Amino acid sequence: GHIQENSPAARCGRLHVGDRILAVNGVDTSNMHHKDVVSLIKDSGFSVALTIGHPP
Repeated sequence: GHIQENSPAARCGRLHVGDRILAVNGVDTSNMHHKDVVSLIKDSGFSVALTIGHPP
């Protein structure tokens, strides 16, 4: 999923609009719908590992 403007991810200051979440806790998200990626993140509890791709 892509980071969306005004989302909690964009407001955190470390991720930017246009960044792409490639994996959540090692789970490939490249073919997932946005809502499924959000669910993975929410279900992670207190700790989450994101693999991020930056636009060229």
